[in-house]
Amino acid sequence: MPNWTFLVLHFFHTMALVLWVGGIVSIGGIVAPVAFRELPDRNSAGKIIGLSLQRFDVLVAICIVLLVATSTLMALWYGRWSPWYAIQYTCIALMSISATVSMTIVAPRMRSLRSSPARHQTPESAAEFGRLHQFSVISMQFNLACGTVAILFS
Repeated sequence: MPNWTFLVLHFFHTMALVLWVGGIVSIGGIVAPVAFRELPDRNSAGKIIGLSLQRFDVLVAICIVLLVATSTLMALWYGRWSPWYAIQYTCIALMSISATVSMTIVAPRMRSLRSSPARHQTPESAAEFGRLHQFSVISMQFNLACGTVAILFS
């Protein structure tokens, strides 16, 4: 007889990982390149991608809560402790930290810089936006790599 509690926990655990990784691939690999290629200017494309990422951050926050909860419950209730699970849990922890920093510090600052009127934009603010954007891209790539490893070990 199957252990339904474990199956449900594992389902939500895997679903959260897949949604997070799939969202990164969808936005970063499909939507952003198309938006920047097809829309008439970079500002319009940046606005569309920024709004998409803002909504994606809500999904990521839900995924973080689900992953922390399901990882904890599976580890405590079902003894999922081994080097293989440790790799998965470490990847999830690193993804969660990276995404939380990006969602709470980097993204709000980028939105603030992007929303300021053109007459208030300085070379310094453009450089800061570039640095924050680079951090955001690296964070997403890092989360994609960690998420892929976590799925492999789930």
